[in-house]
Amino acid sequence: MSNSNPGRIRRLRTLARSLPAAAAALLFSCHAFKAAPPHEASQSRLPLRLRAPDLAVPLVETIPPGGIRPDDPIKTVIFDRINSDRAAAGLSPVAWDGAAARVADAFCAQQVSEATSGHFLMDGIPPYARTSFAGVFGAQSENSVSWVTTGRSFSDPIARLAMLGHEDMMAEKPPGDGHRRTILDPEATHVGVGYAVLRGRFQMAQEFLTRGLERLSITGHESSRPVLRFDGKSLPSWSLQFVTIARESTPAPLTREEASARTSYSYPRAGLAYTPEGAKMIRVASTDTQDRIRFGPRREFTFSFAPDRPGLYTFVFYASSRNSEPARPGASATIWVE
Repeated sequence: MSNSNPGRIRRLRTLARSLPAAAAALLFSCHAFKAAPPHEASQSRLPLRLRAPDLAVPLVETIPPGGIRPDDPIKTVIFDRINSDRAAAGLSPVAWDGAAARVADAFCAQQVSEATSGHFLMDGIPPYARTSFAGVFGAQSENSVSWVTTGRSFSDPIARLAMLGHEDMMAEKPPGDGHRRTILDPEATHVGVGYAVLRGRFQMAQEFLTRGLERLSITGHESSRPVLRFDGKSLPSWSLQFVTIARESTPAPLTREEASARTSYSYPRAGLAYTPEGAKMIRVASTDTQDRIRFGPRREFTFSFAPDRPGLYTFVFYASSRNSEPARPGASATIWVE
């Protein structure tokens, strides 16, 4: 790529891809919850509070309306190219997701500010949690592109940087083709594209989502311990089968170098699962399976969860279009308790 500035341009090799770690079937391999270490056991007796997301009022998301297109020319070019590549592979197009695009914009702007690359910011929050804290509940996979020049600014058009980054991902060869497989994921239903540029740094993120829920809301009630209530409704073509719950340690701040070194991520492995009330014979392998999901007459569902110690708790909603098909991730949500 040409650059008229007295510097050189390079793309940081920090692209990576993530899919939910649990397999798309009722029985899957995962780590079970273990007894808390002594220091965590003592923490479980202390008062807890919800740090994120903000549930001063219920957090509600409904599936984006169809037929929407980006209002930014660079995003439009990348969105159209994504669907052109998917069509060439015989795949259905993904719909534009404005909420995911706003998450991507904020992420890229902070990356440029911090001079980081990859999937993590210096706050240490995982990408799926960052998306969820913004009220976006699709099952998430992220592609990230970074361009850096030693000159004061880029002479090449930003649209060209964005397209070259996308083309580079599509040119990947197996087995190192994770980003290409994310773009061509047959389960993806939506995408949001964001970018930011300042002086000699350009960042672009593609946030792919699988959305199987028409609506999901989280309501919080706090006294000495937070209690979360999840209410949702699956899409007409989906049927919620079970929800897995994984706990991991609270995010720790990262140095710039540590954040940029995290070039891949995955959803945490679950140790707890909720199934429909009365379905006591259904077991999600290697988890503490409890029949806690109550269903309504029109695909509605509800369940409550009370965390017992600090950490990030990630909920993955598994659904299927037919009972004969394996369940697959159709939504996810993460909460931060401290």
